[in-house]
Amino acid sequence: MPPEPNWANRTIFTGDNLEVMRGMNTATVDLIYLDPPFNSKADYSAPIGSDAAGAAFKDTWTLSDVDLAWHGEIAERQPAVYAIIDAAGIAHGPGMKSYLIMMAVRLLEIQRLLKPDGSLYLHCDDAAGHYLKMLLDAILGAARYRNAITWRRATAHNDPGRYGRISDYLLFYAGDERTWNTVRIPLDDDGIAKAYPKRDAKGRRYRSDNLTGPMHGRGGASQPPSGAATTWRRATASGHHPEPAPTPTTSRPA
Repeated sequence: MPPEPNWANRTIFTGDNLEVMRGMNTATVDLIYLDPPFNSKADYSAPIGSDAAGAAFKDTWTLSDVDLAWHGEIAERQPAVYAIIDAAGIAHGPGMKSYLIMMAVRLLEIQRLLKPDGSLYLHCDDAAGHYLKMLLDAILGAARYRNAITWRRATAHNDPGRYGRISDYLLFYAGDERTWNTVRIPLDDDGIAKAYPKRDAKGRRYRSDNLTGPMHGRGGASQPPSGAATTWRRATASGHHPEPAPTPTTSRPA
């Protein structure tokens, strides 16, 4: 028999989530979404006039912010995880090491709580996302990694001395016994008209498209229609492709 939850669904817990998780039964959670601190090295406070006015959060980490017992716990439970943290400390200093220790003890509890067919989404950015992925690979298993979802959270802009930071990431992991339900959003009439703006002689909608794609090797559709950097998306039986017309060809919806 699978373990039963000792907590009520749709419950909001307040306080340190580590202590809450340690009181929950193993393998009782289907879905976990994390929006943890990003190690942004910045301080945040709620705006004056909001319901949370006066609340503040410091996203700068030092070794004094972590429990010394966590060091030994991580080394004992997951030596590979501690090796990652130690390497990050050498490369970045004690701030990154402290942040990853704080995250690792919580990710270890998350691994214990997640059902075999459960899934996890961790929200991060490029400040520490690469190290968080390594921690998750070591804790959950690299084979359970599915992909990183890029969330464009801001419009294009300039940042001093670099390209604009406009994206965050969701690291998606799923269990061995995974279920995937494709998300589909029905198109309304306006959406269909925008997606397929043209009609053929029978009134069926379609749109113009480019039938070329990037060259990824010499198999299948390997005859480049124009230059060595592109090829046809689909191969013909003969493997020979004429040069494309100067205007895009058409691709009708199924």
